[in-house]
Amino acid sequence: MRIKDVMLLQEFTHAKIIAGKDLLEKEVTGATIVDAPDGFAWIERGNFILTTGFPFLKNESSLDETLKKLILTLSEKGVSGLGIKIGRHVPSISIDVQYFAEQNGIVIVELDNQIAWADMIIPIVNHINNEQRLELEKVKNIYEEFQYFLLSKTDFQQLPLLIEKLTSRKTTIYLHSIDKLYSSFELTSVYEEITSEIIHIIKTKNLTKESFQELPIQVYVKPIYENRYLEGCIILWDCQDIHAPWEKVAISQATAILLTELQKIKSIISLSQQNRSGFLVDLLHGKFSSTEEIVRVSREVNWDLKDHPYQLLLIELKFPDYNKQDTLILTSNFIFLLEKYTLTKIGFDSNNYLVMLLDATAEIDVAFICEKIDYLLAKYNVNNAYFGGIGRLYDLQSIVKSYNEALVSLHFSQAKKNQLSKVVNFEQLNFERILFSSQPIKEASFLQQEYLMPLKEFDEKKTAELYNTLKVFLFNNADFNKTAEQLFVHKNTVRYRLSLIKEITKLNPEKLQDQILFYIGFLLEELQLPTYQ
Repeated sequence: MRIKDVMLLQEFTHAKIIAGKDLLEKEVTGATIVDAPDGFAWIERGNFILTTGFPFLKNESSLDETLKKLILTLSEKGVSGLGIKIGRHVPSISIDVQYFAEQNGIVIVELDNQIAWADMIIPIVNHINNEQRLELEKVKNIYEEFQYFLLSKTDFQQLPLLIEKLTSRKTTIYLHSIDKLYSSFELTSVYEEITSEIIHIIKTKNLTKESFQELPIQVYVKPIYENRYLEGCIILWDCQDIHAPWEKVAISQATAILLTELQKIKSIISLSQQNRSGFLVDLLHGKFSSTEEIVRVSREVNWDLKDHPYQLLLIELKFPDYNKQDTLILTSNFIFLLEKYTLTKIGFDSNNYLVMLLDATAEIDVAFICEKIDYLLAKYNVNNAYFGGIGRLYDLQSIVKSYNEALVSLHFSQAKKNQLSKVVNFEQLNFERILFSSQPIKEASFLQQEYLMPLKEFDEKKTAELYNTLKVFLFNNADFNKTAEQLFVHKNTVRYRLSLIKEITKLNPEKLQDQILFYIGFLLEELQLPTYQ
């Protein structure tokens, strides 16, 4: 009950408000008669006080000061209003006292002298009791509605419709961890913009009652937290606040259902990620005998890989030192949204690096992926740096090659830190391939096969002497005259052969950095070290 409801009662027909006309929304929880000097000791918050003014009447000259002290006492106790029978003991209420009452949030009502106290109190109490009975019935109905919602196993996405049915307010639910919106009505562009602003506010600011007052539409926003993490929010449109207990119960029940559903979703996501990571580890350890087997098993973990080239991107990403459960939740949410945004396959390897399987046909570039990683780190307020490496394209059966290349690139990225881009491409590496490999001799062997073997094969077909020309050129310190003299050819012939070598290997024999790579290959042959496949 509010003071404006009190003024509508028949017994208050001739009563009039003399202070606090803008405070009629104040809640009335009871009515108390105070006509004894010590009566104010038993006043409770929300009471509407009825009095003749006799207890605080000392003398006429001090009446205003006495009334002001009374108003301060009532304000401190949280009283909703003061009803006074004017005339018998208090001749009038001065303008100064009226203003003082309004400043202190107290409504003053001039009561009808002809109405007995009992005739005023009983209607107020009856009205409050009726309201409480109706509130209890509404609360009971709300509990029953939510119980039916759960027992009928209704899709939780229908929850906004139920909230609107119970509160008569358009409702939108945002789930932060899976980045989903559900609404009881079709969101127009205006509502979408406001929703985006609300989401930004709840993610970046300490919330107060004033947080959403600048929005063009009045909204009530109930943030949903669990274990200190923002899980989402419930938005009631065209509503600045909720006061009724049954409304609060409705929001509370909806929040409980959402948290339960989110736990189910997270459990499913977490289990799915574990299965996918297990498949990925098997794939990277070469445990599948054929491409057909890889494709079949990938479908079992809902990845549906195709028989065409892929490349691997490895990311070293360290989350803050939360407890194990918090870190698991954060990691699961992060991977779920990164998969959603980048349309890639994501899991973890045995080093706990984030492994992203990039489809050659998807045209998702690394810059776009880094942009989404940055966005998600900001979303979860994680400031830790990350580093990455990407291998080259290979068919599924040979994808472990891309993994090993990505690992070398990642190690180089970690060493260089912020001096280069966050993600290093293996194709950009030269001598670093060996330096940052965990098995440098093996990597050097791969390099030898990659760059020198094609020259031998070309020589066998064309009798071009490219392999020998390059070797002589390097062991003569890249001197054209000495190379031509030793090979008994013109130095222009040497230049032509070197241009063919550059075309075949994509390395420049005249560039010191590339010369080192060729030299390592020749050195391996001279040392007769084993060749790795």
